[in-house]
Amino acid sequence: MMVVEWKWLRFIRMAVMLLVLEGCRWCTTNACLEHERIALLHLKPFFNYGNQLQSWVEVKCSVGCKWERVECNTTTRRLIQLSLNSTKWEDNMEYDMDNRNLNAWYLNASIFLPFEELKSLYLSGNAIGGNLENE
Repeated sequence: MMVVEWKWLRFIRMAVMLLVLEGCRWCTTNACLEHERIALLHLKPFFNYGNQLQSWVEVKCSVGCKWERVECNTTTRRLIQLSLNSTKWEDNMEYDMDNRNLNAWYLNASIFLPFEELKSLYLSGNAIGGNLENE
C-alpha cells in the first residue's frame, strides 16, 4: 500500500515539474525579447490616447509580438514593424488644421533604439511637431 502511494506522489511531482518547465518554454518561445517588450511598455504612454493599446500589458510572459500594432520576425522574435499611426486622435475626432501646432508634441527618437531590427515605423497622424535630440 505504501509503495503505491509513493509512486503516485512521484508521478504527481514529475507532472508538476513538466508543467512548470513547459510554461517557461512557452514564455521564451512565443514572447518577443524581454528588453523589447519593456521598451514597448515605455512607448505606451506616448501613443495610448483613448486606451488604444489595451493589449500592451505589463504581465510576465505577455506576448509582445502578439500585441496590436506590433509585428515581429518569426525566427528571431525581434520587433520589425510598429504601426503607431493615428493613436493620438480618435477616428471621429476632427483634426483642426489651423490649430495643429497647438497640439503638437516633440518626439525623442532614441525611444526606438531598443528595436534593433525595426524595419517599418508608422507614426503619421499623431501631431508630432518635430524631434528632440537623442538622450
